[in-house]
This record gives sequence, structure tokens and C-alpha cells, in this order.
Amino acid sequence: MKPRMKLERPTKLGYLELRALMERRPFSILSWSSGLLALTFVLYYGLTATTNPQLGFQFVQSEWPPPGLSPYFYAKPITWFAYFSFLYWTFGLEAKRARFLTLSPEVRRFLFIGTAVVAFGAFYEIFFNFAIWSALIAVTSANCTPLPCNPDVLANPYPNTRTTLNLVFATKVVITVFALSIYSLWFLNRVEKDLDRKEAASRSR
Repeated sequence: MKPRMKLERPTKLGYLELRALMERRPFSILSWSSGLLALTFVLYYGLTATTNPQLGFQFVQSEWPPPGLSPYFYAKPITWFAYFSFLYWTFGLEAKRARFLTLSPEVRRFLFIGTAVVAFGAFYEIFFNFAIWSALIAVTSANCTPLPCNPDVLANPYPNTRTTLNLVFATKVVITVFALSIYSLWFLNRVEKDLDRKEAASRSR
């Protein structure tokens, strides 16, 4: 009779491989996990969009998890998307930190300037959205019923009056872009400081 070979359980082997991967690339795993969660919210609530002409309203009109199931911990889908997008980007930068250290000074300078331009544009949009939001609340507060007025339904009708843009959705998107830009600027500045310290240490030897 042939001797029986003792096989290791696949579940244990898979767990060990997953643990080793987490130890080698923790920021990559966290980045991709956050990105998949953000994509899930976009796909689910994007596909459940109704014929409402207000762009982004489906990301604002509901809460997740439903308050009936979780009365003390819930948020709008656009809020979850903003959080997970931020984690995806920041963990992704940390995962690629070694790659940024090898870039040429010209490329790093170009990335810094380009990121600063994005931050500048997002910073303006934040003030614009809050200004028009406050103005619309003041204008419509005398006509809405019941009081108080629901700020989640307000939208910017310009420049396309047929498809308006929900202000809660737009404001959280531009704030997310601004936050990503600020973190990226800080990350690139940290890379420069690390390179300066390495250069100073090599000169002192």
C-alpha cells in the first residue's frame, strides 16, 4: 500500500499567506480595501439613481446604515465615499513612498506644483458652494414647508438648469479633493525632508 501523504489544510496556508502579505505591504492592503469600499458606494447608489434631475441627490437622500438599524452611527453615502476615498489615497501614497524617494527633483517639483494648483481650485469651490448654499437657504426659507427647511435638497441650477447639482454632494466632493491635495502636499514635503536628511548624513560620513 502506498503511504498516505499528510496534506496541510488550505485554510491555514491561505491565512499564513494573507498574514505575510499584510506584514509586507500593510499600506497597499489598506489602500485597496478602502478603494473597493468607496467604489461599492459609488456603484450601488449610482445604479439606484432615479429619474430625479438633481445630480448627486441619490448620495444624499439616504443614510447608511439605516438609522432604524443603527440609530447612533450612520452617515450619508457621499460621506462614506469621502472617508474611504481619503483613506485610499493616503494609504496609497504611503505604500508608494519608496518610489517617490527615487524620483528626480524635477518630477517631484512638477508634482508639487500640480497638486498645489488642484488644492487652489478646490479651495475656491469650497467657498463658492458654501456661499451659494447659504444664499439659497436664506431665499427659500420663507416658502418651504414644513419648517425648518431641509438643506439637503438645495441644488445649484447653473449653468445647466435641466440637471441641477446637489450642494451637499458637490461640497463634500470638493472638500475631499481639497483634503487629498493638502495631504499630498504634506507628503511630498516630507519626502523632500527625508531626502535632505539622507544627503546631509551621507556628506557627514
